[in-house]
Formats: sequence, C-alpha cells, structure tokens
Amino acid sequence: MVNLTIDNTQVTVAKDATIFDAAKSVGIKIPILCHDKKLHPFGGCRMCLVEVEQMKGRLIPACTTPVTEGMIVRTTTDEIVKARKLVLELLLLKHPLDCPVCDAAGDCDLQNLTYEYKVNCNQFSDEKFNHAIDYENPLIERDMNRCIHCGKCARICDEIVSYGAYTFINRGIEAKMGTPFDGPLSCEFCGSCISVCPVGALISRPFKFKARWWALNKVKSVCSYCGTGCQLTLGVKDNKVLTTVYDENQGFHNGQLCTRGRFAYQFVNSDNRLTTPLIKKNGKFVEAGWDEALKLVSEKLGAAKGSVGALTTAHLTNEELFLFEKLFRGTLGSDNIDHSAGYAHAALTEGAQKAFGTVTSPSEIADIQKTNLLLVIKTDAYETHPVLGFEINLGVKRQGVSLRIVSDKKGKISRLPGAKTSVHKPGTEIAFVNALANVIIAENLAVAGVAGLDQLKAALADYTPEKVAAVTGVAAEEIVALAKEYAAAEKALIMLPIGLGYPGHDAALAQAVANLAILTGRIGKEGSGLLIMGEKNNSQGAADLGIYPKNGGLKGAAIIDGAANGQVKALFIAGENPVVSYPNRKKVEAALEKAEFVVVSDLFLTETAQFADVVLPAVSFAEKNGTFTSVGRRVQQINKAVKPAGLAKSDFEILNDLNAALSGKRYGNVAEVFGEIAATVPAYQGLTLSGLGDEGAVLPVAPAAKLNAVAAPAVPAAAGKLALVTGSALYHSGTLSRFGEGPMYVCGDAYAELSEADAKALKIEEGDAITVKSDVGSVSLKAKVGKRLPAGVVFAPYHFADASINTVTDGAAVTLVTVGK
Repeated sequence: MVNLTIDNTQVTVAKDATIFDAAKSVGIKIPILCHDKKLHPFGGCRMCLVEVEQMKGRLIPACTTPVTEGMIVRTTTDEIVKARKLVLELLLLKHPLDCPVCDAAGDCDLQNLTYEYKVNCNQFSDEKFNHAIDYENPLIERDMNRCIHCGKCARICDEIVSYGAYTFINRGIEAKMGTPFDGPLSCEFCGSCISVCPVGALISRPFKFKARWWALNKVKSVCSYCGTGCQLTLGVKDNKVLTTVYDENQGFHNGQLCTRGRFAYQFVNSDNRLTTPLIKKNGKFVEAGWDEALKLVSEKLGAAKGSVGALTTAHLTNEELFLFEKLFRGTLGSDNIDHSAGYAHAALTEGAQKAFGTVTSPSEIADIQKTNLLLVIKTDAYETHPVLGFEINLGVKRQGVSLRIVSDKKGKISRLPGAKTSVHKPGTEIAFVNALANVIIAENLAVAGVAGLDQLKAALADYTPEKVAAVTGVAAEEIVALAKEYAAAEKALIMLPIGLGYPGHDAALAQAVANLAILTGRIGKEGSGLLIMGEKNNSQGAADLGIYPKNGGLKGAAIIDGAANGQVKALFIAGENPVVSYPNRKKVEAALEKAEFVVVSDLFLTETAQFADVVLPAVSFAEKNGTFTSVGRRVQQINKAVKPAGLAKSDFEILNDLNAALSGKRYGNVAEVFGEIAATVPAYQGLTLSGLGDEGAVLPVAPAAKLNAVAAPAVPAAAGKLALVTGSALYHSGTLSRFGEGPMYVCGDAYAELSEADAKALKIEEGDAITVKSDVGSVSLKAKVGKRLPAGVVFAPYHFADASINTVTDGAAVTLVTVGK
C-alpha cells in the first residue's frame, strides 16, 4: 500500500493506483473526459491535470500518473483551474454549439464541465468542422463534428470488444475518429462506443429525440436475455422504457452490454403486446375477462389432474418458477414439467448433478480473468453470451490467459492473440474430450487419489488420440499437446455454453468435460474448474428450483408427444415457444393441434400461442419484481420500472391465482415466496431480498467431485450431404429478441452459413436463396458464405419463425442435409 496526501486529505491505496484512483477513493472529484475505469489510462484530454508538490513547475495528468509514497497532490489551485478552462476553450473551438438538438444534452461531460468551470466565452475563434454525419448505421449515429478526440470509442472497441471498428485517421487539425477507409460504421452493434462517448458524437438512433436525459426515471434491473446476468439501468419516461443508461460502476461488467442488452429493450413497449386474455371460440380468439379465462383454465387443469403437462421458459423469475412447480407438481400432482425442450438444461440438471452432486457449476464468472488457461467448448460461447466473450477478450489481452478452443467451426475468439482452435467434425465433441482425458491418465498427469480413476481408465481405453483423430479429424499430436497443456497449467477453466440451439451439449458432454477438471484437481480452486453457461437469464434458477421431471415424468419433447397421443390431457405453456425453438416444427405443430386443451401465457401472440385454447397476457421483466439466478450462481433483483401493458399480469399473479383456485393456497407477495425459497432450497438458505442489494449474492457451492464415464455417440455421415449444426446468432437470444428493434435491424432474416469451398462447389453466392433439406423437411434460407466453417458443414441460427431451421432438425446434435438453389 502507498500513503499520500490529496488536498490535505490522507489517502492509502494500492501501489498500482493512479492519482485519479486515489482521489476517487476518498470522494475527491477530478474532471475527466478521456478516462473510463474499464480502459487503459490514456491521458489525452488533459482535463485531469493536477499539481504534485514533488514535481513543481508543471501540471501532470492524474489518470496516468501512478501514486508514490509521500506524494502531496493539489487538484484545485488557481493555475489548475485556469489550465482546465483553457482545455475546454480549445475543445469548444471546433465543437458545434448545438446542445438544443443534441441527444447527449444533459448527459454530456463536455457540457457539464463547461458549466462547472463557467466557460461562457472563448478567447479563440476558428471555423467549425463540416464532416458528413453517418446516418447509415441503423443503431449508431456518428457526428464527428462533435468529437473531442478522447479516443474512448476506439479504445473500448479494441481493448474490450476486440473488434477495432474505430481508429484515429489523418493528422493535425484534420485528425478525426474514423473507420476503415473512412466508410460507414460496420461493427457488432454492441453500442459500447455510445456508452463511453463523453459528448454527442455517438448516439443511439433508437433513442434519438425520445426524451431528455434529465427527464428519465432510472430503474436498476437485470437483463432478461442470456444467462450472463448483466445489470442494467432502464431509462423510463411516460411509462415506457426508452433506453438503457450507462453506469461504469454497475455489475462485474462495469456497465458493459451487448447488442441485446443495449438495443433490444423495445419488446417491453411493443404495440404487438398482448393486453387482454383471449379464449378461442369456434376457431377464433375473442377477448375475455380475467375471471372468465382463469375459471376455464382452472376447471380444465383440475379435470386433467394427473395427466397435465407444463412447459415454461427460464425467463420467469425464481418466485414465478417456484409457484410453477407448486402448482403442477404439488397441487396437480404431475411430474410432467420441464423447460428448454428437456435437453438444453441437461448439462446442469443431469451432467453437473452426476459430476458434482449439485445442479450448478463449481466456478464463477470472475474465474475467467483469474485463470491461466481457458478451454472453451465451441467458439459460439461468444455468440451465446457476448459479455462473457468480452471477459474472454480481457483475460487474453490483459491477463495473458492462454486460450484454447474445441469447436466444429472457428469464430471471433479464434482470432484473439495466441488462441488455438482445434476444429473437429460436428458431433464428435465427446470423443475429443474423452481423448484428452485418456492422454491425461496415460501420461500420469492426473492428480493423486482421484476416486474411480481405474474405472475411468478402462472405460476410455478405446479413446486413444490415434483412434479419436480418425473420428474427429483432429491430428493425434494436436490432441496430445492440448491435453498436456491443459494438465500443466497452474489454473485452468473450462467454459461450456448450452441452449436450445445446441442439442449435443447435453449431460454426457458436461460429464466428459467435468472429468478433465476432476482428473487435474481443478474443482474448488480459484480460476479453475467448469463454468456451464445456461442459455436464458434464469436458466440456473430453473435448475435450482427443480423445473424438470424428477420422478419419472415426461421431459419437454415427450410432453409434446404426450399431447399428440392423448397421454397429456391438458398442456400449460408459460413463455416457451416450442413451435419455433423446439426441434421438428411439424411434429410440434401437429401435437398442439391434436391436444385436448392448451393454455399459453406470454407477452405476444406467438406461433405457439396461436394453437392455444386460452391465451393469458403476461408481463415483461420491466413490469414486475423478483429475482434471477445467472451463470456463476449470482442471485439478483429485478425492479418494476413501468406499469403492465393493458390488463397483462405477471406469471406470479397468474400462477398464484390458479393455485389458489385449485388448492386454496395463496401467497401474499414476491417477498413471501422468496422467503420460502430461502427456507426450502438449500443453496438459497439465509438469503433475503433486502440482503441482495444492488450487487446480488453468489450462492455457495460444495461440489462432491465424481468421475463419470460417458460414451461418444456415433456421428452420422452420408455421401453428398452436409452436416447441419444449429446455434445462436450474435445479435439474438432465444426467440424473444425478434421483438426487439435493435437485433432485427442488424439481423432480421434467417440464414444458412456455408464454407467458401462448399459454396463454390454448389455455385452459391452470398445472399442467394437456397433450400436446405433433411429427412424431416426442407426450408428456404438466405445464403451466407464465410471463412470460419470447414468444408462439409453448414450452420444456421434457430431464433427465427419465418424460414425456421427447426423445420429440418429432429433434436440430434448433427442433421444431415442437402443444400442447393
């Protein structure tokens, strides 16, 4: 630690702190324009100039100057104030004074500092810039006339996003922030540049002219898309969510968001929202009151008691999922409850359960930057959880983490410094991972005293590098090298994304990768272990609360089959959209058509809701209170920001009303249910809503590591056919993001991606309409041609309703298809 004095205040900080950090730690404000806590110090704007007694004769930037023992700092002398005013005058020399129409007014650092330092005139004069404004990007508007050259947009895009969309171009008075060849902005549309821009040079087009910043009510919440659990602040006015507000001190991610979190909030305000219950009469929906709708639903569910099926989405809060389980497993006596088709959570509910004795990962998000070697299963980890992708970027570029990837295709993280990607044939992940375990055992790299080692050794005898090389297409030498490197690392963390687009990422794969961590003694150690990345915002909560069949009940896909064959008499679907997201669309549609009684609660009249007998309008995350449990076991609160749309009710209210009608038991509020969760779910014991605060709480875990032998499934192959793998697009999450304007602006259509080699052989070019056909069905898609796929593989995201890829899939990890015009 280092001791210094700032403005006559004694300060003690870490030795790697800067003067700015030290001043901030004791509440002393030093103005900044080019600094952000997430970024490397830059020292470009010179607003943070201070005086150090030991360095008299010159002013130095506080954001780049490290503290030293005994340092005496002054931050507000007359000379300093004069220098800061001069900086502001120089910045305003070329800056347009268009505050009345600038969207950043009220949230502009330059405007605020100009006011604070009373710069009401300028001793300099010059012509203003006249750069063309870039209106072509659908989400980010660039007006370089307002730019003050702080470089924050380029730095955050390079350091954290690792895209590099911006750079300084030209020199001297002609210098400006530009793009490659000074063309329109083309990027990942995450909006990170907007968040750190201190002026109005970069603004959000969806928010433009919607409201002034000072008129917004700011409500803290948690993103409702993927399982990362990013905290966000909603900007609300006139009962509408108008934007997300950047806060560099919010969450582990310091306010950093992806496209979905920053630009896909519009579904909350959508004009297409359901606002009243609907009952189907004579084949058509008619509006109904809540009393009529709930009475019909409770009567039908009660009559079908014992043969009810219930599917839910992991977008529901913990409290809603608790009531879901109470209603169907408790009151109605049905174990036919599930979510995510029954396979997209199996890595947790079956794989982690068998490997660690708990339905959760033994590792946390913080371990990503604390590890020495990061083994990522599939490059899609960046697409499924983009902000965790930012953590990977930071780990590699700042902490020197060695990145190793096992995937059926290359991706963005494959291009990170020093990254190595082992590209295997689709569907051979388990064989590959088993071969790594085989090498670790054969080379005596396993830690001593691992129970079950001999049994696992015997079970993996056939998974030698040589044999697996023939199956996976990865050279035996590469497999051996990766196994040795993983075992030799002081700390090693495995990341495994799961979701509806990844049917092969199931219990068996989770157990196989868990074997690697257990063999090398990585469980329970900082920066090590296994991080299973649930797809939805509350996937971990759904696993914790037992939203899956436990006593022989039907899994998700079997519930659909049961609706078709009469085994399931009544089907309740809360927020799930199996018509679009479950494999084999025709089968799902036929089952819903044959089902005796179907109830859907949702925000929209989805493709699934259209088959319902009763549709109940539900509310979004922004219209209710509750908790989510994210990747890494963090429990966080969401807060009601706006009133419900029309007559919509939360799933908490809907399930509570139905349970009361069928059992007489009614809960008073969310806090009461959370209290019962804390009393009955072991991992949540001792938690209280008030105790979660803004940061939330990480659930404890005490894994009981156990090796499990798993066999690799056979990989289908047929001459003349390609291997279709499905997954997530960077801009989408599940099917809900289709109702957010941002993702649909930049990725609004379904597509199939082919390698350049396959495209050339099939005479297909970018943008062509192609037909993808399997034994299940066929679909017409737009072609995308790229370099990341190996020959023989085609990829398609599963999010889209029109031309949905589930028309040709059947739930296998790999679907054989033919592709043509």
